[in-house]
Amino acid sequence: MLRFGLGARWGRAMIGVIASNVVLVLLALGIAGGIVPAKIFGGMVSVLHKTIGITMPSPEKERTVALIWIASMIVIGDGMLFLLLFLTGAVVKG
Repeated sequence: MLRFGLGARWGRAMIGVIASNVVLVLLALGIAGGIVPAKIFGGMVSVLHKTIGITMPSPEKERTVALIWIASMIVIGDGMLFLLLFLTGAVVKG
């Protein structure tokens, strides 16, 4: 008999995490290949750079900066999720 409950919710959540990672990787590949212009992602990067107070990258380096930001978002997001699950697992198991 199939059990629908916590396991089914975790499965849907993991599908969402994997789907968002796939979308970010496809966006990075599109920017790296020149299919998607880096200007699309550049608006968010410029706002963040202005908020932090660091200089803006030159137009020649926009693609590289966009790829670095996308990779950072994937690593930080997945790292936080892993730590959350790891720490809650330790608390639940007692």
